[in-house]
Amino acid sequence: MSIAAVRRARRVEPARLFAYASFAMMVGGWVVFLFALIASRQTLDDVWTAVRGLPLALESLAWLLGFPFLVGLAIWNASWDEAVRLLAIAVLAVAYTYMFRPREPKR
Repeated sequence: MSIAAVRRARRVEPARLFAYASFAMMVGGWVVFLFALIASRQTLDDVWTAVRGLPLALESLAWLLGFPFLVGLAIWNASWDEAVRLLAIAVLAVAYTYMFRPREPKR
C-alpha cells in the first residue's frame, strides 16, 4: 500500500465529521435535558416560558434549531400524567438519538 493510499484511508470525510458532531450534540442535549429534569424542573419551565416569549421570528429559529428538545419541553408542560410525560420524552430522546447515530457510508 502506498503512502498516498494510507493518507486517504486515515482522512475523515467532512460528512462523517458532521455525523459524529451531530450525534454528540444530540446526546449532549438529551443529557442536559435529563439533568435539568432531575436537578431543577423549574429550569425546564423557565426555558419553555422564555422560548414562548420570544418574538415570532426568534421563536421560529429556536424551534428550527432545537426541535426535538422543544418538543420534549412541550411534552413536559402538557397536562398529562407525569409517568406518561416521562415515557413520551424517553421515547422521543431514544428515537432522535437513534436517527442521529453515525452510519457507515453505503458504497
